[in-house]
Amino acid sequence: MAFVLGTEENLLLPNELSFQGSVTTLGLRTHALSRLSLSPLVLGTILLFQCSNSLPEGWDKKDGGSGGSLAGTSGEGGEAQGGTSTGGSAGTDAGTGGTGEPYMLGADISSVQEEIDKGTLYADTDGTTQGIVDILKNHGFNYVRLRTFVSPMAQFGYAMGTGGACMKGEAYCDRDHTLEFGQQIKAAGMGFLLDFHYSDTWADPGKQIIPEPWRNAASIDELAALLKAYTQDVVSTLVEGGARPDMVQIGNEITPGMLIHVPSGSTDCWGNNSVQNGITGSTARWDDLATLLNAGIEGVKAVDEDIKIVLHIENTESKSGVINWVNNAQSRGVEFDVLALSCYPEWQGTSATWRDTFQTLATTFPELSFAIAEYNPERREANQIMRDLPDGRGLGTFIWEPTQSGVWGPSLFTFVNGAYHANSADFAEFDAMKVDFGL
Repeated sequence: MAFVLGTEENLLLPNELSFQGSVTTLGLRTHALSRLSLSPLVLGTILLFQCSNSLPEGWDKKDGGSGGSLAGTSGEGGEAQGGTSTGGSAGTDAGTGGTGEPYMLGADISSVQEEIDKGTLYADTDGTTQGIVDILKNHGFNYVRLRTFVSPMAQFGYAMGTGGACMKGEAYCDRDHTLEFGQQIKAAGMGFLLDFHYSDTWADPGKQIIPEPWRNAASIDELAALLKAYTQDVVSTLVEGGARPDMVQIGNEITPGMLIHVPSGSTDCWGNNSVQNGITGSTARWDDLATLLNAGIEGVKAVDEDIKIVLHIENTESKSGVINWVNNAQSRGVEFDVLALSCYPEWQGTSATWRDTFQTLATTFPELSFAIAEYNPERREANQIMRDLPDGRGLGTFIWEPTQSGVWGPSLFTFVNGAYHANSADFAEFDAMKVDFGL
């Protein structure tokens, strides 16, 4: 990503990014808990998670950032012109969205389990040491988004890669780690959005790498069967383990499609330099992509019909492109509840552009609800855009990795003396939204 990160105390080099977060359930990870002094959480849970993620030098796109054409290798992704926006009109009725559920003020804090083993702490704006979930709740957050990988310890995977900075001691962000974190989220009374990457590593517009166990699939139907079985297994494991997701995202930033690439000899653990597979779910083969999307949806519904389905793309700067994508999906029988977009000035243009896109989408697709799956730094404006959509159909937002800084936006925390301290000025913005939105 070529990041400049944090303050002087929190300065990390481009290939040394470390994401921070909270938590583990009492009785789990006791080797780490013994080093911590944390406030008790609801139902006797004491939590502090973390995942560190090192990034390659020159990497300038979040979640793996390199992109390129669907054919050939995955290369550098496109960028949108940045910009700023202020203001916004009054929102909808306090606290509710189009589903009748409370407005979602969410955060993606997936990368939080690894650094717990290093003893990292978190402090609220008043200086008290707490788990990050407690801190977020104190300031109005009520939802958490977690990504999950298929086999992160596989070669070229998130936790293994080609060695070096990618090597991790555990398969962070796999099914079982997601269960552990999900239990804590639900115990804290928060909503839970599960984000399937359907890869062993980062999936984004530049690369959608087929998981290692699925690469021998001889047809799109065989690939779809593997995807459905995996989806059903993960969701059933979470439900049975007390971590039922309220919403499930089928793929991550799947603007170009999903399950497209395979590693090459020069692929790294971030997925850079991958090549297109012969059997793919790219948008060049929309019938095949629809087959995969429906397989994922069927896997969720086989466990729980009431879980809401989210599809996530990121070409927010192109409302015609988004409309075309949704039309292609719907015309092939892909049924979903929520369309989620990414909103970063670095890649998706100004917040005025986002507003125009969402307003157009709300008119074009009156049956859909909407969310911002990832954003920063336009915090108030991103939420106001959602609040201003008609009939409460703007369900909410998820700020991406709020403990970290990068080209996507600044951190909400400052690292001092082994702990991440919540920034009063940044959280004051969310405190105001908490009041204004009735959260």
